[in-house]
Amino acid sequence: MLNYDNINFDTLPLWLSFTLCLSMTAGGLLILFRFHQTRKSASFKYLQYFLIMLYVYGYYSLWSGILLSGFVQIENIEWVALLLAQLGAPFLLVSLTMLLVWAARLQKRPVIQLLLFTAGTSVTVVLALVWSGRSIESSLSSLGSVVAMTSALVLLGVLLTGKQPFISPIGKRWLIILVAASGSIHVFVFTPLTDYQHFNGVFAFLFYLFNTAMVVIYCYQATEDMAPPSLSLDDILIRYGISKREADVLRGIYAGQTNQEIANQLFISLQTVKDHSSRIYQKTFVKNRAQLTTLIRESQSHLSGVAPRS
Repeated sequence: MLNYDNINFDTLPLWLSFTLCLSMTAGGLLILFRFHQTRKSASFKYLQYFLIMLYVYGYYSLWSGILLSGFVQIENIEWVALLLAQLGAPFLLVSLTMLLVWAARLQKRPVIQLLLFTAGTSVTVVLALVWSGRSIESSLSSLGSVVAMTSALVLLGVLLTGKQPFISPIGKRWLIILVAASGSIHVFVFTPLTDYQHFNGVFAFLFYLFNTAMVVIYCYQATEDMAPPSLSLDDILIRYGISKREADVLRGIYAGQTNQEIANQLFISLQTVKDHSSRIYQKTFVKNRAQLTTLIRESQSHLSGVAPRS
């Protein structure tokens, strides 16, 4: 019989949030790797760097501090958590920089000017916070939130004023909503809500949710680079590990030749052609000639000048 007396229900929301963040990390990375081969836009790599660095920051700074403060009983625990947050700050800065570079290249905007404007605005906001009476230590610990809010505003400006089409209309609406939400959650860092028991866990969950959703929406709704890159014959051979003799048989299959015609052309037996064909099907994960021909046709526009026989 389950003993509920040994369960600390106060920590359940925290562990639930942590588990959901782990799930979003796994899903976000899987989607990035899935679309890695089908995105020909050079800007996509910056979006990859953004999400990866953001996850590193999340676990290095956000969750390490939350878990230390909630479950580890040592002296100066708050100082240790603050130190980890400060050490993880560069990962956040790099991730936000990559996000802005992605948006700038996507909309053909000057990257340096955009970054300098964001940095200048962030410094101005920090100085305003200090001038308003916040202690320097408090302002420095909130620097990441200031930069995140400023970056979100700049990103919104780029997306709303950019003239380069890159995503479907519904995708653009959702992307704008998520960018605004990802910046808005940092406003609460400067409110009394930080005293709420589960504030950090909720903040971390929303931080992962909005930023991961931004990348997912773009991956599935982007229109500027949906076409997969063309592959040469050598690319196909290397990708699927096809040998030189198997490549000769593959050319014959793609040209519409029968097994006997391929055997006569290559001066090999009919059974050898069948054996090579079987290995080609296994390596390319197809079941027959028709599927192999379709795979090659979709991978490239031509194959060494040989057109498939109709």
